[in-house]
Amino acid sequence: MARKTIVIAAMLTVSVTASAQDACMQASEVKADQIRFVETQMRVATLQCRGGGHRDLIGLYNDFVRSKRPYFIEAEAPLRTFLARSKKGALDSYVVGLANKVSLDASTVAQFCDRARMALQMAVKMPDPSGLVSLMPVRYTQPETSCSYAARETAYQ
Repeated sequence: MARKTIVIAAMLTVSVTASAQDACMQASEVKADQIRFVETQMRVATLQCRGGGHRDLIGLYNDFVRSKRPYFIEAEAPLRTFLARSKKGALDSYVVGLANKVSLDASTVAQFCDRARMALQMAVKMPDPSGLVSLMPVRYTQPETSCSYAARETAYQ
């Protein structure tokens, strides 16, 4: 009976670990998600803030997108891999949901347009757009835990 209990417990541990690994994010996927988040937030800011004293945002955004295009292309595959593995849907749906969340959250951020402009001004100078995450007016939230953390967490259960 004790052996049967141990086997069942081991199977449950493998099952929990496998599901945690499905939902967790590899380092390359986190970086890809951060790049997508930065680009999405800058696009939302450009659309929401283009009037008044922020007319330069369109040019800044266009410069940003042109200069960082290789990063956006490179980030697509890891993000698609994560979305498929975690069953979070297609990339298009994910990006629309992200844009909606950023747009809604932007309404609660003081001086969103000014802060977005400063981030865009720095974006062209920074080599890697994921380095801009901490400068974004709307705070980045990783959609799932990192796989290394998820593996440690399930090992101690």
